[in-house]
Amino acid sequence: MIKCCMNKAAVLIFFSTVVLLSCKTTQTIFNRNVKPASAYELDDKLKEKAITFTTFTGKAKVDVVAPNMNQSFSAQIDILKDSIIGLSLRVLGVEGARVKITPDSIQIIDRLNQEYLPRSIEFIKTSFNIDADFYDLQDLIVGNPVYYDSAVLSTGESDDKYVLLAEKDVYKNTLWLSSDYDILRMFIEDLIAKRTLTLNYEGYEKIEGRQFAFIRNIFIDAQDDLTAHIEFSKVEFDQPFGFTFNVNSKYKRVD
Repeated sequence: MIKCCMNKAAVLIFFSTVVLLSCKTTQTIFNRNVKPASAYELDDKLKEKAITFTTFTGKAKVDVVAPNMNQSFSAQIDILKDSIIGLSLRVLGVEGARVKITPDSIQIIDRLNQEYLPRSIEFIKTSFNIDADFYDLQDLIVGNPVYYDSAVLSTGESDDKYVLLAEKDVYKNTLWLSSDYDILRMFIEDLIAKRTLTLNYEGYEKIEGRQFAFIRNIFIDAQDDLTAHIEFSKVEFDQPFGFTFNVNSKYKRVD
């Protein structure tokens, strides 16, 4: 049971992208609580606020609740942009799993059961019924938009927040932005599979010139509902990449 929880939670921490406006007709709905902004203006602001980096390092506490699983653990997250996402997951100070994700693979060291599990990146989709790739996970971690395309359908303002509705492939994404254009919430609908993903962002702080949300709440409404609370305690950008991934020769390989 611990093995299942650790491996599933490891992948969950990550899944969660943005640019030129399409030629679709857009609609702007005005409310006088915040300064009106067009779809083009909000899309430009999202691009400006997107977090750019070479490396990322973060420490977080993670709580995950799903059917047959209620798990809390700490996570060390290291990213070498567009190349490697590394995870070290600990329970009561003891590393239970180490995970290495690349654009085409995911490898898991299960220290509790002394096993090594190499998988293709498709493992995320097939095991968790989540249509996410490496770059989605990378964006999710640092707090950039996910499942977002500049094919904006409408914009508006509500309760001192900007609201942006966009589509990408089979996904419809509603984004709520603060008056400073920080992402407060994303509500993503899979129009084919009839699933939803809700991402809430809180506790923004400026880290080395970047606005970073230290608190994340995730809810997946699908066949197996899942909720997660992620709270970062430390974040650094553009420091030397120190993640290592060495498989003990005595561990059993599980293909």
